[in-house]
Amino acid sequence: MNRLCNAICSRCRHDLLRPSAAGSKLFSRGRSATAVNRRLPIRSKAIPHASGFGAPPLKKPETSPPEPLLSHTSVESHLANNVKMWASEQRLVYRLESFGFSDPDIGPMITCFMTAVRQNAVISALGYDEEYLTRMADDLSQPSEKFDMLDRWLTKLLFEWGDHPAGRAALKDVVTPSTISKLSELFQAADMSKLMNLYPMTRSSRRRKIIMHVGPTNSGKTHHALRALAAARTGVYAGPLRLLAHEIWERLNKGQIIPAGVEADEEEVDKDPSSTFDVGTQPIIRKSGDKRYARICNLITGEEQKIVDENATLTSCTVEMASITQRFEVAVVDEIQMLSNPERGGGWLRALLGLNAAEVHLCGEETAVPLVKSLLRDSGDDIVVKRYERLTPLRVEDSSLHGDLSKIKKGDCLVTFSRKQIFALKKSIQASTGMQCAVAYGRLPPEIRSEQAALFNTPGSGYDVLIGSDAIGMGLNLKIKRIVLEAVHKWNGVRQILLSNSDIKQIAGRAGRYGMHGDSNAGGTTTTLYQPDLQNLRRALAAPIKYLKQARISTYGDTYKAVAAVLSADTVPVTIADVFYYVAKLPPNCELEDVRKMRLRYGAFNEKQGDMTLDAQLVFHMSPTPSHDPLAQTALRAAIRIYCEDFRVRLKDVLREASLLEEYEKAMQIVKEGSSIGNTQHALETLESVHKIIVMYLWLSYRFPVAFIDQEEAFKRRDETEQAMQRCLELVSVVKRGKQRPKTILRQDEPIKYTTHSALRLAAFQKRSDILEHHKDLYQQPGAPHELKKDARK
Repeated sequence: MNRLCNAICSRCRHDLLRPSAAGSKLFSRGRSATAVNRRLPIRSKAIPHASGFGAPPLKKPETSPPEPLLSHTSVESHLANNVKMWASEQRLVYRLESFGFSDPDIGPMITCFMTAVRQNAVISALGYDEEYLTRMADDLSQPSEKFDMLDRWLTKLLFEWGDHPAGRAALKDVVTPSTISKLSELFQAADMSKLMNLYPMTRSSRRRKIIMHVGPTNSGKTHHALRALAAARTGVYAGPLRLLAHEIWERLNKGQIIPAGVEADEEEVDKDPSSTFDVGTQPIIRKSGDKRYARICNLITGEEQKIVDENATLTSCTVEMASITQRFEVAVVDEIQMLSNPERGGGWLRALLGLNAAEVHLCGEETAVPLVKSLLRDSGDDIVVKRYERLTPLRVEDSSLHGDLSKIKKGDCLVTFSRKQIFALKKSIQASTGMQCAVAYGRLPPEIRSEQAALFNTPGSGYDVLIGSDAIGMGLNLKIKRIVLEAVHKWNGVRQILLSNSDIKQIAGRAGRYGMHGDSNAGGTTTTLYQPDLQNLRRALAAPIKYLKQARISTYGDTYKAVAAVLSADTVPVTIADVFYYVAKLPPNCELEDVRKMRLRYGAFNEKQGDMTLDAQLVFHMSPTPSHDPLAQTALRAAIRIYCEDFRVRLKDVLREASLLEEYEKAMQIVKEGSSIGNTQHALETLESVHKIIVMYLWLSYRFPVAFIDQEEAFKRRDETEQAMQRCLELVSVVKRGKQRPKTILRQDEPIKYTTHSALRLAAFQKRSDILEHHKDLYQQPGAPHELKKDARK
């Protein structure tokens, strides 16, 4: 076998070498000293070219004709035809060296594996079934990622084959035993193909009943789930936003949710139309509380915790904070289709597989049903699907607006996908119609989006039009009569792409929500700003459902620690990301969370990871730091450096190192003075970044309370920043209309109570006070939580 592999090395040497100024590298055990001395240099830290997703993709020959899509039956031959090109890539060598493989063994290992692939002996040995092969065919057929996927799949197969008896037998004569052991150890550490095994407590507990409530927007799909939660002895609500978790917390404590089993006459219940939940026609959420239904509930989100009672049996939380060690009667997981979200999907997958509850209610879109069933196929759970239809009709108008913004009407929501475009359209609409516009987009905190929604919903507020991004589709209760799409394409970070049918349905479905327009339930309408887009809108709304294919897996937790334990102690976290991407075996219906963004977070550690425990690394990795915001990434690096060097991390020091402290103070001054429109927009951008950094600091302060000591100041600055952002939006509206500053804009000596924003905030404080009044006997006790006492004083 040794002679065979050396002969192959000699015969294929020209294929396995990539010429360079530094010389060639021979893939054989008996290399000459000259070849050793001429080896290419290895970069010691983050190696961007070692990763397929950090390096330019393999170039497809310009003369190659378009290749047909692969099927599961042609995967083996495709790999055999292309394995030589993969093996010739120098970045493969760099990658294996970064994983800690011995340099003399890399060449023979690759050559031996290449021979097995050409003989179709790898996939057959590993026993891949049709489902796995179909997944491979789909990946390898992606036009924009075809050659990156070839690199990824062949590397994965190398490690799995190296762990398999057939691979070990083939390799034992050409590489050292330590190399074979390393292949096995890395593969087994990163193996996530048996996801059920990650939740042993849930698997060994009772058989769960999974109830899926699915339907389009405005179908009342959360009706039964919320009632079941309100009636449960123990339960948890897990949602996508802190705002939604806060609403459930508030309503449960005040007794506003009518429990299951309670007969409620619609005429006797003062229904609350302001709920952001899709509860339908029946009386579920009361406008006023009822002490008979009041339940003590705690709020736990990443950056905020409100503990009404340490022994409360109900919890409302964001999905990442849901406990998988507690046992519940009822669990509600909202927006279940988010399990395929590239950035946060791992939180929903963890909740789906790990929540230990007798009943698990999943609320969301029909698109998630087949994926959920396939993920739970081996769980032993009972699955019941309840489908709901839209309560009011949605009609596509006969014509677009033909680009004429003067045709925007009261009650319209114009949807666009660029922050810059939002403010440009706001200016044009206000100039052409005289109507004020509220705004809602992703960079705004949920609280500000909610307050802008309240301005739009409130009759007589003066804000008759809403301009927003696709962020309007979650967590906002809106009195929209008509949705107008400014475009049906958006920038995905690389290129302009057509919105998916699901996205268009979700956005357009916000029009004409049941119960939001008085006694009239005539429904809503939708159209486009430009005529060519109208056909795409019609096609999307009429298109059949496109089901989700893959759930997303988070790389944090015990698997991360296992991989790190196999690698050397000085391995940079970026290399751990490479191991997950190129080694981890995943179920065919799963994919990792966005690895490119994960690598950006890991890159914040640089040389500091050696000064931190693995647990501390994981905490910083999981912090809610937007990967697309360079200032937030700089702040994360600053927090890590201060934590490692000084341990005590002050909020001002983090902002200062991110070059934001002075900018923040200038922005606050601009808001107070009501400066020019250009300055106001710049101030708003600064405040958006600062708010994200404050949220990150608060999140870390709950995990490292001794190190991140400015929690109280961070809460204060967060509230001040939100108020300033709201005032920025008011200033932008006023200045853009060319009018003098009205009384609602603050001077330095004006009290805050006269602003529109503060009236809304005072209403929010009043709601909090109502909850505390319901449970004042708790917070007046000597042992009451400090934060609850503080809320009571406020």
